[in-house]
Amino acid sequence: MTPSLYHSAIAINIGGELVKQKEFRAHSELTVIIDGADYQPDISVYKRKKLHFISEQDEPKTEELPLLAIEIVSPSQTMNELIKKAEFYVGSGVPSVWIVHPQTHSITVKSHVETKIYHEGILEDITGIKVDLGVVFED
Repeated sequence: MTPSLYHSAIAINIGGELVKQKEFRAHSELTVIIDGADYQPDISVYKRKKLHFISEQDEPKTEELPLLAIEIVSPSQTMNELIKKAEFYVGSGVPSVWIVHPQTHSITVKSHVETKIYHEGILEDITGIKVDLGVVFED
């Protein structure tokens, strides 16, 4: 899947919101291994750990599940595909999954507790990760 213009702009906007939260670290398109298969959420968020960029071997994949997986809807994807992917992530142990809808300026948040749609204001999920939807969808 090739990210679209809106997809890439929203990913940067979300990243800008996430980087303000020093207790978390966001990763763009990091490959996460789940049940032996590779998955690449658009953005994965983890508890912040110190990275030693010079002294450590870089890892192209991880088996550690993120606290949050974010998928941004692109023209080549169907809503049904992303809902199934979100259900799979949550069923595999990812605490929170966001599906970002550029056209409707909304974010669907799915967790083992509930599914909720946000259209405005501050979104804060069960992990404590939050974003301002005004900034996420700012043009």
